[in-house]
Amino acid sequence: MTAQQDFVRDPVTFMQQNILRCQFFDGGVKISDTQPLVVTVKVMNGDPKIVNRPDGKVYYLTTDVTGCDHTSKVPIFWLGYKDNDTVRGMLNNNSPLMFTANMDGCTLGVGSQNGAGGCLVSHANSKKSGGGSGQALDQHTQLRDVFDGGDFWTVDPTSYMDGMGGTHVFKGTNFGVNQKGWWMFYTHRWMQMGGSSAGSYVHGGTDEANFVPG
Repeated sequence: MTAQQDFVRDPVTFMQQNILRCQFFDGGVKISDTQPLVVTVKVMNGDPKIVNRPDGKVYYLTTDVTGCDHTSKVPIFWLGYKDNDTVRGMLNNNSPLMFTANMDGCTLGVGSQNGAGGCLVSHANSKKSGGGSGQALDQHTQLRDVFDGGDFWTVDPTSYMDGMGGTHVFKGTNFGVNQKGWWMFYTHRWMQMGGSSAGSYVHGGTDEANFVPG
């Protein structure tokens, strides 16, 4: 079985064993636009190593699915990202997976569900606030406006960035998996040790998202 087939068959296990960067290095995607996409995964240029996953590899998302059959590509819901703004979208049953841009200080907001596939999600960014608790607080305020009095939960920066005895260590790939109409959300954490994309990486774990009530 290929890595692409492993990703499509079981994305959570795939990301427990490897690192996936939510960046489209092949181009063709405007990351600010919330939209349905069909994707597969490719190994990063230079085949960088993961120091604590020696058998793993670092991948990125791509819409270049030339030559892929249905076992090697998957439709996803892409939740857009904009600096100092919120981007929202309504999940549905047309996609088994949801991804959004790598997070290194942003907040993911998730609304209530009824098991029919619908779920309002939002990627909040307030980088102008300068990071830390102030930025997280501003992003929470942004999300309250998005959900307009409705119930929501957040994946805050500290829940995916902190670790290894420090703060702001990891980046987060926060993603959703549609399980028979119910969306389950996960946080995939990773750190790049070198300045170039080919530098070594550290895997920070892939677990169910740690939600805080909004």
